[in-house]
Amino acid sequence: MRLVPTLAGAAALVVAAAALAAADESPRLTLEQLTARALLGPRAQMAASDSDAARTRGSEVTAALLPRIAASAFVGPSPRIRCLDPGCDTTDPDGLAWGWDGAWTGFSLDVVQPIYAYGKAGPARKASRAGVAAGRALEDEVAGDAAVDAARAYWGLKLARELRYMLEDGIDQLGAARERLVERVAEASGEVTIQDQQRLDTILAEARIQLEDAQQGEEIALAAVRALAGDDRADIDDAPIDAVGYELGAEADYLARARTRRPQVIAATEGARAAHALADLEASDYWPMLSLVGALSYASAQGVDDPPEVIHDDPYHQARASLVLKLSWKLEPWTTRTKVARARAVARKASAQADLARVGASLDQRTAYAEASRARRRVEAATAGEQSARAWVASLVQADAIGTAEAKDLAEAYLGWFQMRARLATAIQQWNVATVRLERASGSFHPLDRLRTGPDAR
Repeated sequence: MRLVPTLAGAAALVVAAAALAAADESPRLTLEQLTARALLGPRAQMAASDSDAARTRGSEVTAALLPRIAASAFVGPSPRIRCLDPGCDTTDPDGLAWGWDGAWTGFSLDVVQPIYAYGKAGPARKASRAGVAAGRALEDEVAGDAAVDAARAYWGLKLARELRYMLEDGIDQLGAARERLVERVAEASGEVTIQDQQRLDTILAEARIQLEDAQQGEEIALAAVRALAGDDRADIDDAPIDAVGYELGAEADYLARARTRRPQVIAATEGARAAHALADLEASDYWPMLSLVGALSYASAQGVDDPPEVIHDDPYHQARASLVLKLSWKLEPWTTRTKVARARAVARKASAQADLARVGASLDQRTAYAEASRARRRVEAATAGEQSARAWVASLVQADAIGTAEAKDLAEAYLGWFQMRARLATAIQQWNVATVRLERASGSFHPLDRLRTGPDAR
């Protein structure tokens, strides 16, 4: 079982961070802080409102079992009516008469307490509880989406900046290499030709184009971060991009959790339970309802004589109290049968949707696991490749310093190193995002719970 707090609870967790950010012109957010802010966004608030609405429907069910009270009071002019005999069989006037004599006042109070609803209360409570559980699960599903979006924006911005730093550094190094190459071309020694210089110029031009692409990607990623943070000044921390520590388990374990713990599966299952309960509620209309009904009424008119016998139905003088058992029965079997059949069909559809949700959760989990597995292998391969490419460049730089390196070899080494550094940074970004998505797809990652217990909670 999981405990999912409302978004108001999550808001309390970021009060301190928000206070610190307010004093900074450009708040530097960690991934956890960006996730916390994303959980307070409009989509999460909409989901929380739906959960609140489901909880109020549960209160309506409880309220329906409490006494229903209706009260009224009135005041108006009293007519002048006098009894002409001791039994007040004749009066003056004996018909319509204008005029008034004093005030006519009164009140009435009716209380209805349901006693036995013949199958209504149980299904109503069950549907209400299922609706609340489904609302909470959907709230967590939306929170999971926000967490994945935050991870993509955060690591995407780090990747874009890493590529920019790499290209700026590479352009500087290539520029220095070009200067040395120009000097050697000017010497006309024959070891370096103008074609070698043109080849290096081409690589430099390509690096500058890629730098523009990296800067554009950085601007887009920063816009995504600020949209999720809800702050046009927000930025992320300066920590270098690095692979997160995460132990990839067996796929079967993730799959088993996805089929039972994924929020969308829980929401669909609870929705089906609510639909079946509502069908039972419709079927309860076949049976009556037993209630305890109490009534109290009082009226007095100053200008009207009070008849001596209580059997008279006198609207001007009343003092009555009653308490009865009431059996109410709406006999519409054909209409009820149609409503029940429709509700049963809706319930069957909800059950099929729950099965479909489990299939979809399994597919999403398998996809997320495959992405994480490939990303981890990419990180391992790119790490080894980057180390080899860096050693290659270092050896050629040393050779170039003493004039024994071929310009073509030096250009190819730099190009290979840039490519491997870019591949490594991209692989790290994909791996870091894949771990969040994998946890979310398997139903193990509940962002609101993680905000309460820390980023390392599982």
